Formats: sequence, C-alpha cells, structure tokens
Amino acid sequence: MRRNSFLLKFYIACLASFSLGLTGCGGSDEQANQNNPAMKGGLPVDVQLAKTMDVDVTSTLIGRTVSVKNAEVRPQVTGIILKRMFTEGSEVKEGQQLYQIDPALYQAQLESAKAQLESAKATLYTTKLRYDRYSQLIKTKAISQQDYDDAQANYLTAKASILSAEANVKTAQINLAYTKVYAPISGIIGRSSVTEGALVTNGQANALATIQQLDPMYIDLGKSANAHLQQQQDIIQGKFIPNTEKNAEIYFEDGSVFAQKGKQEFSEVNVDPSTGMIITRLSVPNPNKLLLPGMYIKAKINEGVKKDAVVIPQIALLRQTNGSTIVYTVSKKNCPPNVATCVGLNMVETAGEIGNNYIISSGINAGDEIITTNLQKIGPGVPITPIYADKAPSTNNKK
Repeated sequence: MRRNSFLLKFYIACLASFSLGLTGCGGSDEQANQNNPAMKGGLPVDVQLAKTMDVDVTSTLIGRTVSVKNAEVRPQVTGIILKRMFTEGSEVKEGQQLYQIDPALYQAQLESAKAQLESAKATLYTTKLRYDRYSQLIKTKAISQQDYDDAQANYLTAKASILSAEANVKTAQINLAYTKVYAPISGIIGRSSVTEGALVTNGQANALATIQQLDPMYIDLGKSANAHLQQQQDIIQGKFIPNTEKNAEIYFEDGSVFAQKGKQEFSEVNVDPSTGMIITRLSVPNPNKLLLPGMYIKAKINEGVKKDAVVIPQIALLRQTNGSTIVYTVSKKNCPPNVATCVGLNMVETAGEIGNNYIISSGINAGDEIITTNLQKIGPGVPITPIYADKAPSTNNKK
C-alpha cells in the first residue's frame, strides 16, 4: 500500500515537471519570434503620395558677381611717373586724368617733327617754283626733257615729304598726349601699382590700376545641363510654358535678401566640360554698391509654368556625399523573406521647388509612395509599417 502511494506521488511529480518543461519551451519560441524582424511589422514611417500639379518653376542657382565693365589702365608710352592724380578706392569718371608721365622727351620730339615739317614745306616751295618754271620752258624747248623730268620728280618728292612730316607731327602729338593717362571708363578705381618716380613702359604686363563699373552688376550662375535639356524638351512637348521676363530674387551668402531684383540676360550655348554646367547671366541694379565683384550669390529665378509636374515634400529628399539625390519609397519588391513591405530607393533629379515641395524631373512617378519620416533609421530593404497621411494607395498607381 505504501509502495503504491509512493509510485502515485512520483508519477504526479513527473507530470508536473513535464508540464513545466513544455511551458519553458513555448516561452523561448515566442521570444525568438519577437526578436526576428521578419516576423513582426517593422519600423513605422509616415508616407505621402507623389502628386501632380501645374507649378511655377523656380530654379535656385548659385554663382559669383562680375563687374559689367572692367578696364586695366596701362601706359601707352615709356617714361617716369611724375604724379598720381586720384585717390585709391574712389570713384572716377571717364576721361578723368589719373597719371602724368614726364612729357619732356615727347615735347622735344614734337618740336623736332614740326621743324622737319617746316623744312619740308620750304623744300616744296623751291621745287614747285622750279617745276612751274620748267613747265613753261619745256614748251619752247629751252631746256632738255631730262631737266624737266628731274624738276617734276623733285616736286613730287617734296610733296610726299610734306605728308610724311605731317604724319610725324601727328605721331609726336599723340605720344605727348599719352603722357597724360586718362580713365577709359567710369567706375571704382583700385590700388595703384606704381608711385611717383616709377618707370613705366609701353606694353608692360602690369596694369597701373584697375577700374570696375559696379552699377549695374552681372551675376554668373551655373545651371545643370541636364536640367536645361529637360526644360527644353518639356517646352517642345508643350509641358512647360517659359516665363519671358525671368526675374530673379537675389540672396547674399548669409541668406539675407538683396533689395534689387535681377533679370536674366542670356544663357551660354556651351557646357563647361569640367562641371557639366551652363552659365546663366543676370543683370542686377546696384545703386548702393553693396554687390562687389567675386561675391558668392544665390538667385531664385522664375523659369515659367510646368504642366502636370510631379512634386514631393522637401523633407523626403536626401542628398548624398557624391552629389546625387535619393528618395525612400514604399516597396513590395526585393524585401526580406516573410516581409510584405520594405524600403525602396529611388535616384531622383529635381527641377526646382514650390513652397515646401520639390519638383521632380525624373526618378519618381505620380502615385509613388514617398517616405517622409525616420529617414536616418531606414535603408533599402528594411521592413516598415507605412502610415499614410492622405489615404492608402489604390490599385491605380496614378494619383
């Protein structure tokens, strides 16, 4: 009897141990499933659908300011600088004298040229008298034909000497005038590279000073050749209506707005092979001389209206270190096993911006599901749980 009671207690204990063992095994399986990303929903992300709309295309371009006129002042004759007649950094007017070169040598050359002209005139006078006299005598055969011919040749030579002497006088006058160095344009003159007493030479490499006209100013901006090509194709296909005025807002490097608006002058017809950019030039009024040559400038140009443009939120676009731009989308392809929805990656190109949206020229279609949050925590193929801002996508991919 005692033995049967002992066996019963032993059997109950074994059943209890077995039951506990099964519970432990079940708990381990559940924990493993929770730790497996493929068996759970994935990271929640906000999703918006790419839409289409008619938009005013605004291109944001960067570039540098360039003076409208830039003149390097150089000497036209050789000599010693006697006087500098301007203040460095001041505004000068066209025709204002800037330097005085020693005129003594050129004054002497002018006097010598005038003397040679007078001598040539005297020679012309005597040869003309002889020629006139011989012209009468040849009619009566009082002189030989040779004497007449010599008189005529001497007269013509004297006339040519007059022309040569007059040219020498004019050259000497020009050289003397060049001893006064004048401003070729109006503008702001920079520092002088020479002082009084310095020797300057005709055709020297170094300019005496540089004058730059600062009102108005040019701004040379770089525009992507691909964006330009896409825009021209859209114009041909009737998808883009260009703005003929193409006014631009100007921003300084610190982001502050310049009071004056720029106007596009032209775009070059060649592409810089090193940058892949086309230079677009703006003309900007600069009455207060705030813009200076070489300044870094950002400009927003109203390009025109794009019909049915694809737009996405700006926060969805990521710029890579290599200069490319990407957008994460909701994908049902190339996902890990047992994962229905994961992250897809689209390489995109932008064609401007409108409000808080980017205009997409390639890489995204209308209706694509764009991820807008947790962008730093996800990557291609990562499981996600989409949370739609508008409504869940329909079977039709166009929205």
